[in-house]
Amino acid sequence: MNDASSTSRGALILGLSIVIAALVGAMAIGQLKRAGDDITVTGSAKRTVQADLAVWRLDVGLQGPTQIDATRAARDGAAKVRAFLIRQGFPETALTVRAPFTMVQNEYINGNATGRILGYQVTQQIEVRTPDVQKVASLAGDLGVLLAEGVPVVAQAPEYLYAKLPEIRGPLLAEATKDAKIRAEEIVGAVGAGVGRLKAVRVGVFQVTKLNSTEVNDYGMYDTSDREKEVTAVVRITFSLK
Repeated sequence: MNDASSTSRGALILGLSIVIAALVGAMAIGQLKRAGDDITVTGSAKRTVQADLAVWRLDVGLQGPTQIDATRAARDGAAKVRAFLIRQGFPETALTVRAPFTMVQNEYINGNATGRILGYQVTQQIEVRTPDVQKVASLAGDLGVLLAEGVPVVAQAPEYLYAKLPEIRGPLLAEATKDAKIRAEEIVGAVGAGVGRLKAVRVGVFQVTKLNSTEVNDYGMYDTSDREKEVTAVVRITFSLK
């Protein structure tokens, strides 16, 4: 009798457990569907691109006892830099000579200005803007010829840009949207629900980063230091449930 009672009791407990589990599952589905009747997920898509535009700035700075002397010296130095770049194969249309920037060099004694002007420093910038990214990368670290000629040129780090970014934004957002839907289906599918119509879309900022970088910024990033880049699109999408 005891064995029979124990067996019956065990069967009853097992049966109740199955019923309770089924009720909990049904309640989970019901709660999921009642929670605004929708689900919000984030989707992303990435694409590796190569920079197709380089911007390179070279500064020529010279000093002189008068502003005219310093300006003429800076202008002559800028002309030499421009001629050098043309010899390297850059077309004239790729070069822009900026207006000179002048700084007055005042005399200070014990940290106090005396009111006397010691001279002037004038800086003139030459900007290279070209799709020949490789040529800029090769030349950026070798300005020995100009320096040997006595031209006080200081080259800034080249900026490598991707000019076709507007063309890939649409396709990337479409891929990110598909990714969001797949995630939503995986989540609601676990409790027996389904994904319905798209109810709302919020597009995040694009991130243009170094390859395999984990850096992000709320306002978007645009790395210009590397020629190879990774473009990431993010969307936040709300789907109805069915």
